[in-house]
Amino acid sequence: MQDQMDEINALQAAFCAAIGDPSRVKIIYELANGPRNVKSLSKSLRLSPSATSRHLKVLRDKDFVDAQRQGHSVVYTLAAPELIIALNILIKILNKQLAHRANLVQMERYYEGK
Repeated sequence: MQDQMDEINALQAAFCAAIGDPSRVKIIYELANGPRNVKSLSKSLRLSPSATSRHLKVLRDKDFVDAQRQGHSVVYTLAAPELIIALNILIKILNKQLAHRANLVQMERYYEGK
């Protein structure tokens, strides 16, 4: 049982590493709007095509995106729409943390004024 939990924890860490770059998160959100090729993604994200391709490779290796050749280009799609749900949950957690930090700053300012 512990071996299975260790494997699950390793997969969770690999998941977090795969989305650990803001450009990859942006790619996931872009692909949630529909299939895209490297040229289109790189233009909308203001990344070089080579950087976009490197990020897509990481996402492909984690099975977050699928790639399908269409003529001379490769079109990428989001393999798991649940990724958007996971990212949106993360946003909710971060909003709570930011609100807490904002309250701490307000309290600090209040006590500095006394």
